[in-house]
Amino acid sequence: MKGFSTENPIIAAVRDVKHMNHVIQTSIDTIFLMTGDIFTIEECVSIARNNDKQIFIHVDLIRGIAKDKEGIKYLARRVKPDGIVTTKNQLIHVAKKEGLLTVQHLFLIDTHAYQTGIKNILDVEPDAVELMPGLMPRVINDLYRQIPCPIVCAGLIKSEQEVIEALAAGAAATAISEQSLWDLQPQLLKK
Repeated sequence: MKGFSTENPIIAAVRDVKHMNHVIQTSIDTIFLMTGDIFTIEECVSIARNNDKQIFIHVDLIRGIAKDKEGIKYLARRVKPDGIVTTKNQLIHVAKKEGLLTVQHLFLIDTHAYQTGIKNILDVEPDAVELMPGLMPRVINDLYRQIPCPIVCAGLIKSEQEVIEALAAGAAATAISEQSLWDLQPQLLKK
């Protein structure tokens, strides 16, 4: 199975299915779909595919998809995204068995969450980790040194400088819902 990678360090965190039309006009190559329901996600995946974009479904946020083994199987076999984003370890296991890429969504709110997060990452071996909030360069760097998969920073990122700081700290990419940042030039962000 292929691994998680993105040429552009900006990932579009799409929070409204209407924004799919905007993201396909950008140089972004990866989309995290964070909205929708069982009726709209197939169209979003089709739009992404027709425009050579990877798309990951944030299963914890999609209405009408059960957050269980059968829901993941349905996504893998019928909707066919590139992968999923989730906080749930058991869904990562199922998604990997179904051939989907996996991104473990991790909220780091304190030291205990950090330590538990590292343990979970090492146990379930996701293809990437989405770290929230994304405005913690020291923590990003610490995590980068301890886990064997790419880090995507997300949450509260509102400026180009914040993107640059997250990437400099070790993040492979940043997932951003702020549409004005979707057009940042990738070559100017990596330092």
